[in-house]
Amino acid sequence: MNRSPFNNDAAEQLYRLVVEYDRRGDVYNAVKLCKRLARMAPDWSVPFAFLSRTYRSRMEWKPTFHYCLRAVEHNAFDENLWETLGIAATALAEWETARYAWNQLGFHFKPSKEALNLDLGIIPLRLNPLTQPEVVAARRIDPVRAVIESIPQPSSGRRYGDLVLMENKPQAQLYQQHKTLPIHDELQLLKSSNWHTFSVLLYTDSAADVDALANLCLSASLGFDNWSHATRFFQPNLHRNVAEYFDQAIFGKMEREVFLVAMSAKQQNEVEHLLETWRVITLRECGQVEQLL
Repeated sequence: MNRSPFNNDAAEQLYRLVVEYDRRGDVYNAVKLCKRLARMAPDWSVPFAFLSRTYRSRMEWKPTFHYCLRAVEHNAFDENLWETLGIAATALAEWETARYAWNQLGFHFKPSKEALNLDLGIIPLRLNPLTQPEVVAARRIDPVRAVIESIPQPSSGRRYGDLVLMENKPQAQLYQQHKTLPIHDELQLLKSSNWHTFSVLLYTDSAADVDALANLCLSASLGFDNWSHATRFFQPNLHRNVAEYFDQAIFGKMEREVFLVAMSAKQQNEVEHLLETWRVITLRECGQVEQLL
């Protein structure tokens, strides 16, 4: 239930004080008082829900998991609680609980202690949403985990193949090829890949030459990204009413004489070998390969 089972005025007043501390930014006293309230009214979901939200905002997953479990015991109808439980359980690799939580939100996963490893398609993923946002492509493998398929800028601290935890619900939109795609925000890095990030300048004015290198990378199972598409890096919150990202297609083809591309490999010689093949095929030249991450 959402109301105190004791209809206790003292508990209600104490919770209002918790909310006031939180509103003022005094998280320490808000949490301290809320824990006292949880002991006072152990069958009331509200203080446990507040604590789970607070610890989730700090990405402290063990207390988030603990308090969310207590909250859903007494309020099984709050979708936000199940979503928070699913995220926390995933972060802690509590797969049985994660599957159960997602099933409360309409999924149909079989009970198991194994991790979900699905192919839910490519999605736009916003890395570092609160500091240095960058939208990349990622393959979603469960409701809140994805593997990065693009090659992020090195300043992001992310690599091709990284496994990240993300929000279940989209936070913005990407307009691409006359379609609006939902963007999911990254929460944190779960596992770093062992792929390195390399960049190189291609001295060509032809997008077909860039595509040729992309196809070579695909055949060799290396990562590839065209960093010349700078519109991918529009930052959010420049205007609170503008929440969409636009890819290069909406602006048309931009003329250029050189393309900056990124390649991802485990060894630099793999990149250099592929670029030599590209030179032979296209009769074009490229700059020095630079390892960035």
